[in-house]
Amino acid sequence: MGISATDLLMAGVDADQFLVGPAVILLQDAANYTAESGDAADGYPRDLDDIISLTDATAMTANGWYYFGYTENVAMARNRTVVQHDSDQEARVKTVHDVWENSITVSALETTLAKTRDFLGGKTTDPIATTGAGAASEQVSFGNPLTIVNRRTAILWIDDSGYLWAVVHRKVDIRPTGGPTFTRTGRVEWPLEFSCKPDTRVADVNDRVMRIYKTDAAVT
Repeated sequence: MGISATDLLMAGVDADQFLVGPAVILLQDAANYTAESGDAADGYPRDLDDIISLTDATAMTANGWYYFGYTENVAMARNRTVVQHDSDQEARVKTVHDVWENSITVSALETTLAKTRDFLGGKTTDPIATTGAGAASEQVSFGNPLTIVNRRTAILWIDDSGYLWAVVHRKVDIRPTGGPTFTRTGRVEWPLEFSCKPDTRVADVNDRVMRIYKTDAAVT
């Protein structure tokens, strides 16, 4: 009589809740963030139906949400930084909380002009048609904008049991962390970071950064 290492590792573990990917990223139009309406269909989602249809993944709801496009290596980070108070008499007297930090890193693979404008901070009224006499084309302009475009973002995935999960951040801005990598096979990769910040328009300080949603039943 006894237990094995496998018994110990699996005690209290529900295999149906094992998280699997891949994940997709959705963005909401910046105008929806600017026109803050609290928890609402066209504001911060009340439930997953406000983001995406649970019966047809290609039928996005009319609340400003859209697919960010093909990506690779979606990684979300949430951590708390602290400050150590030291003294000459004692190396560490006190540890105090400093700030919470939240971010998403990802490589963008779908480089349409509109999506490139979004993650590189291009002119919001672009892309526009070029005016030259040559072949028809479009362009996006980039400069040194004085304001940061904030928007909401959602990371969605379906687990091994068919349940849909979503992590929805209230306020993010997107910035490149490097230039594009042009691979031998023709794929272009843009390394990006989503800086996830608290939305101070929300009264509850514990609800200012993000929520995690999960359907009550399988969607597949």
